Amino acid sequence: LGEIMVEKGYLRDADVTAILEVQRLGGSRMESRSGVAELRPSRAGNLRSSRVATSKELGQAVKNIPGYEVLELLGEGGMGMVYKARQKSLDRVVALKVLPPQAAKETAFIKRFYSEARTVAKLNHENIIAGIDVGESPGGTYYFVMEYVEGDSVAQLIEKSGPLEERFALQITLQIARALEHAHKHGLVHRDVKPQNILVTRNNMAKLCDLGLAKLQNENVGDPTGVPVGTPHYLSPEQARGEADVDIRSDIYSLGASLFHMLTGETPFEGQSPMVLMTKHLTETPESPRRMNPDVSRGASELALQMLEKDKEDRPQTPTELIEEVQQVLAGKSPSGGGGRSRSARRKRKTGRSPRAGDSQRREGPARGRSGGSSG
Repeated sequence: LGEIMVEKGYLRDADVTAILEVQRLGGSRMESRSGVAELRPSRAGNLRSSRVATSKELGQAVKNIPGYEVLELLGEGGMGMVYKARQKSLDRVVALKVLPPQAAKETAFIKRFYSEARTVAKLNHENIIAGIDVGESPGGTYYFVMEYVEGDSVAQLIEKSGPLEERFALQITLQIARALEHAHKHGLVHRDVKPQNILVTRNNMAKLCDLGLAKLQNENVGDPTGVPVGTPHYLSPEQARGEADVDIRSDIYSLGASLFHMLTGETPFEGQSPMVLMTKHLTETPESPRRMNPDVSRGASELALQMLEKDKEDRPQTPTELIEEVQQVLAGKSPSGGGGRSRSARRKRKTGRSPRAGDSQRREGPARGRSGGSSG
């Protein structure tokens, strides 16, 4: 497959090498490496969030973190286990993330763990999980204390009920766009926006979490050049190519993939391996959400596709512009497309012709299901 993609000009030899390196590593760099919402289902298919953690599961190291009483296991992520705990000094419930012992032996993991805590500390926004404390216990356990959210991740909501109601999905997208706007003002790129990293409280406030992959714009964080960083179903084409200088428009693409998932109950692309998924992000056009789910309005469908443009110049250019687009759709209007190049300019640049009447209709077309998938 890689040879075919190179021959057709879709991938460079360096791209294929980077993708194969990810596969060789077992996809470890393609998983979320931290976060409250990275929960793995039990064999029965139920999330572990309601399971009371036993002494055996917690381990002596976790129980000995000073100032905190561990209550239960919330979930496991690529960069640690997250517990519900009580902060004794203030008698409040918090989320306590602990770096696994094997990861604590690696300087790079420790650096990444502290980097997430410092990144969160720079941000103060209602739509971003707040950081509270970070440190190392006397027994050598690294821990990060965060705001505890009583609610579900967007991924859990989709798993429970399929596609979300359009207005609810757009309101979540709007709130996360505001979170990205705040991060953007601080020069930060999240690099792992996805439904698992969006928590929704009982009063429907969306909160972005898991800043374990976040970096400052133009910052060298030590990721190997050419190795993709992110989660395969939601990463941007530039992330799939392993570009080191991804900017906030990459987060807008990932949020677009998340909106697509919320509207349809399916991810934009499916594949049996990270390499297949990355190739599709680079070369294939996603199906129209409106075709997959007839309940989706034309405006919401167009918005998702704008955010999923392959060329970052064609997406909304900033979270602020995205906020304006989402508000347009919430008001029952079509997105203006003013953030990136106009649709007619894109068509002329990519095909050498001006758009003909009916192009938009062919793109949206009649509502129908995607082959091999569920329309919810």
